[in-house]
Amino acid sequence: MNNSTQSGKIRSVAVIGAGLSGIASTAHLLRTGIDVTVFERANVAGGAWEFSPQTDRDPPFPSTRPPVPDWDKPTADDLSSEKAPLSFSPPGPVYANMKSRGSEQTMRTSLGDWPEGKRAPLGHGEVLAYLQRIAKVHRVQDRIRFRTRVESVTKQGEQWRLQTSKLVANSTSYALERETWFFDAVVVAVGRYGDPRVPDIPGLSSWKHAHANRVLHSKQYRTPKPYQGKTVLVIGGFISAMEITNELVNNGAKVYESAKDTRVDFRGRSDHENAEKVAMATEFTTVSNVDGLSTFNPQTLDDDDPLPGKVVLQDGRVLEGIHYVIIATGYHTTFPFLGPLLERPSMAFEDADERVIITSDGRTAHNLHEDIFYIPDPTLAFIGITHFASTFSMYDFQAQVLAAVFAGRVALPPKAAMQAEQRRRKSRVLPGALLNSIFLLDDFVIHRMLRWVNEDLVTRGFEPLQGPDRAWWEAFATERENARPLLRVLQDNFLSTYGTDWDKLVDLY
Repeated sequence: MNNSTQSGKIRSVAVIGAGLSGIASTAHLLRTGIDVTVFERANVAGGAWEFSPQTDRDPPFPSTRPPVPDWDKPTADDLSSEKAPLSFSPPGPVYANMKSRGSEQTMRTSLGDWPEGKRAPLGHGEVLAYLQRIAKVHRVQDRIRFRTRVESVTKQGEQWRLQTSKLVANSTSYALERETWFFDAVVVAVGRYGDPRVPDIPGLSSWKHAHANRVLHSKQYRTPKPYQGKTVLVIGGFISAMEITNELVNNGAKVYESAKDTRVDFRGRSDHENAEKVAMATEFTTVSNVDGLSTFNPQTLDDDDPLPGKVVLQDGRVLEGIHYVIIATGYHTTFPFLGPLLERPSMAFEDADERVIITSDGRTAHNLHEDIFYIPDPTLAFIGITHFASTFSMYDFQAQVLAAVFAGRVALPPKAAMQAEQRRRKSRVLPGALLNSIFLLDDFVIHRMLRWVNEDLVTRGFEPLQGPDRAWWEAFATERENARPLLRVLQDNFLSTYGTDWDKLVDLY
């Protein structure tokens, strides 16, 4: 293990991404006196919370594993005034009426409170303004290099070598200005909403090819207006599928909610007569001519015309009269700039060794201690990996832990101990669950990490971390309790990994 995290030798840090995770990481690192440079490919801070009426390009159909890192140089066409901004910094998943999910007490950081009187649910514009405000107050804004994309991250000697490209406009198109940087440590804070995941269902790609604007990923959803009076098949059983379904049925659409049966299933929570939970789609059939050949070729449909095909469900039921298909099956966890040694889309999940970070499942980040520190070399760290968490408070707290370790105030456990814990966590993951998920047990995770971090801080004469305030603990306990019926099995399994149980989660504050 590179021991610079233990001896306080980290003087400079690159933070990749200027969303919630990147802003929090930078603010807390700056407080310790570490020099930080932030690389953000968009032209504003705020990450996924920035709304754009423009949508991203279509993803591949299907897309079942992270894309293979592509190091080809862009062509002149790629750098055209039309294509370059969209490919360099694609629009995110925020739709026009998107609201926050948590309460205003839990959806905040230690870096600033919400303006007086703000109450959840909060609009995406309010959340973006909050993030940009704390970025300015804590001088993060001054450290951001906008319109700059990180192309590669490699270790060279005792430092990390970053290669970046900056998108620069000229009179008729764009050019890329390339630069090489060296840092003592790197924080990856790029979020989870990059490359869409699209299931491989027979016939789905044919439907997409024939009627591209009728088959889309949820990342491309913006408003319910095009779907009014239409029948929509939403594929996916998690939060985004539920939220889009709710908006559609409340604006005059009929929705079939299709997904595999899993331990966490949000289908059926719309409680609306126009929302119907159905089995997973297993085939998209096309209309055939008299010779048995498919005639599902690109063609123009009137707005009120349904798609000319049928959807076969896992239970044998057949759906007809579908106007739109929305794929709400999430995103690949991918960091292509890490290169082929750490990101291996062709490696099966079960074959992951003690070095790889991304494998073919595209949902797991391997070999991260506390979902933060890369175990083989903790000078590479990640904020924003933890899933099924109260993200604002959790990522802010993780950033505080990161800063304490990088500043040499807190020691990581021995490498062997971190590897043993990683193996234990993996061995306890239930089928259908994810390694990096904590199942709304943020208070337990924070409490456990506080014990570790503060033991070192106090011993070395530093102020202990306080963690979230009492208002957060009380509000989060209520949210955790409300989620208990849905998450009981997963929560109990997670807690048993650490030798405890639900009944012991009493007044952690």
